[in-house]
Amino acid sequence: MSQRFGRSQADRGEAGSSGLDGAQIQLHGRLNSILNDVDGVKDAITLAINACTMTALDLEEFGETTSVSEVDQSLRQLLDAQHQLELEQQLLTKLCSGGEHKDPEAEYIKGWEEDTKKYATLNEAEKYGSSEDYRKFRQNIWEVKHDGQTMPPLFGAGDEGSDEELTIAGAKSTFKCPITTSWLVDPVTSKICNHSFSKQAITDYLRAKHGECTCPGGGCSRRLKMSDLYPDKVLERKTALHLRKLEAEESSARYTVVQ
Repeated sequence: MSQRFGRSQADRGEAGSSGLDGAQIQLHGRLNSILNDVDGVKDAITLAINACTMTALDLEEFGETTSVSEVDQSLRQLLDAQHQLELEQQLLTKLCSGGEHKDPEAEYIKGWEEDTKKYATLNEAEKYGSSEDYRKFRQNIWEVKHDGQTMPPLFGAGDEGSDEELTIAGAKSTFKCPITTSWLVDPVTSKICNHSFSKQAITDYLRAKHGECTCPGGGCSRRLKMSDLYPDKVLERKTALHLRKLEAEESSARYTVVQ
């Protein structure tokens, strides 16, 4: 509540200094309140995408292909909702910006209808092929049984988009925290730049920087706050699997030496 009030107050101040009348100032306050609500829903979708990935990984391990496909469809619905929220955020931000808006409601509806019609004409490759969330989802599922191998194209060659762009090479994941340089513990990932950290390490780091800092990920210059981080259960799972794999390899090596 205080965050929303603070943001609205600041915008009211800016509106007053720009000569807007009382009705326009009130509109700005309401729009910024809605923007805060949109941010909250987007965060909830991020967590839901994480939950879908965790569920799909479990199902893939047990060979439940049909169920994995059902989770894939659920994820696509989440991405559709995410697109709508980003559109709403874009339209509301435009209305909050400077300039005169004679009929904000009509302007909003026009923008919404135009984008919705355009989105409905896109094929699956165009809707989801460029989504980083969808790419990561499919890559994580692929790695359950094909670790380190290049994943084939996400969509058929007949769809729009380049197969080259829709093919994901086997990536070497990083399971160490850039702050502690030790294995990730209770990892959290930035929504801003996608860098990950051990939760306690980044919490202490941010506290020492008075709540905001330049991302400590290698070569990153993005600004970071605690509210930009989300608990990354998928990465936590992958880190645990990686450590178990290393332990098994070390045990096998010791057994070979003894033999």
